[in-house]
Amino acid sequence: MKRTLIFLFLLICVSNYFGEEPKKKKQSGMGKFFLIELSEQDKIMPIILFEWGQPDRWSFTSRYIHDFHKERTSIPWRNNAGIFLSPGISGSRLGVGYMGIYSPTCESLQGTGFISELRAVMLRTWGNPLITNPDNTFAGAEFKISLFVFSISAGYYSPLVNNKENVKSFWGFHLGLGV
Repeated sequence: MKRTLIFLFLLICVSNYFGEEPKKKKQSGMGKFFLIELSEQDKIMPIILFEWGQPDRWSFTSRYIHDFHKERTSIPWRNNAGIFLSPGISGSRLGVGYMGIYSPTCESLQGTGFISELRAVMLRTWGNPLITNPDNTFAGAEFKISLFVFSISAGYYSPLVNNKENVKSFWGFHLGLGV
């Protein structure tokens, strides 16, 4: 499983770096290597966050974001819709939800930001997950906050099919480093 994740990470990075044509305009965000712009409002971020948490242990996150604001002005609060995928060592999460991004407009705080997310999540476990059994599928909700490059999230997950014994609903959490 570890070799698969490493291979996937390298494949995404290499294809993203060599697959894009040079653009005349300056890109926002983390630059060409970690950002694919589909339009002014749509972005795909192949690998933006590395996390540790329960039940899926180590994972990384890829994300698609749609910005509801058409204008590119520097407004402090941006409303976005997002889809994310977080494959991990002992499980994987797929979610969709709302993302609010607050960026201060004053010069002394430029480059900082506060991100809050509320999302519906589908979780599948395998291997040796923490606090639950492997080979189960859960539905849940997560709330996540990020400041600078640090993030923390908490979620509540319930089994979709409870035909196995000892499969219960549970609270999970994740600590991350990235955007």
